[in-house]
Amino acid sequence: MRSMKRIGMSLLAGLMMCGVAHADSAPGQLRIGTSLTQMPWGFFDQARKPTGVDVTLCGALAKQMGSSPEFVNLDFKGLIPALQADRFDIVCAAMYVTPERQGVIDMVPYIEASQTVIVKNASAVKGLDGLCGHSASVLQGSGSMKVLQAQSQQCESAKKPPITIQAFDTQPIALRALENDSVDGFIATDSLISYFMQHNNGYRKIATGISPMMLGIGVPKNREDLALKVRNGLKEMKSNGTYDAILKQWGIESAAIKSF
Repeated sequence: MRSMKRIGMSLLAGLMMCGVAHADSAPGQLRIGTSLTQMPWGFFDQARKPTGVDVTLCGALAKQMGSSPEFVNLDFKGLIPALQADRFDIVCAAMYVTPERQGVIDMVPYIEASQTVIVKNASAVKGLDGLCGHSASVLQGSGSMKVLQAQSQQCESAKKPPITIQAFDTQPIALRALENDSVDGFIATDSLISYFMQHNNGYRKIATGISPMMLGIGVPKNREDLALKVRNGLKEMKSNGTYDAILKQWGIESAAIKSF
């Protein structure tokens, strides 16, 4: 637990130190919007350097496309508006492909992921439907939040109390709500939960493999040329083994998609 709290403090301190890139990128640079509060997708390591699945993968993608990566760190909920405002070229932040998002940006699928719910070991809650009448924390604007909202509606349809959903701007704060017993459960991607549980004892999964969906790299509308470059870059990385090697490095090789 102390290790996780140290990481969380490093994340928050790193966020305060991390500058936001200028809107105009230098020649040969690919500006990548991400949220460095989502372990293992994107976060600051103990040396306060950006790391994670998305940092590694999209950094390699930029190089495959003949550019150097420039990461721009924002809260998750602000990524799409910032992409639309040309603060960066693409978004790479474990973002689920949804019809709502595809209505405002284009998305290139790059990883498949699903959701997991955890509680403390002493909790009597079992299963996703066991959250009816209980509380759960989640990242604001995430696919995990939609899962909770849908389940809460099912609770009410079954004449049960709804789920009290507490949404936070960052994953560390959402996790802290569970650590501090402010909520009964926490939901996030399988990979994030697995990473957290590798570093922390006292928690158990009550539901996993929920709502498998594609994660997508966001590209501005009317930039079919850039979307094609992203897709072709991923295809080349898959062909030369870089893509699978990066996922294996982070222990999520099962999340790989077969072709682009």
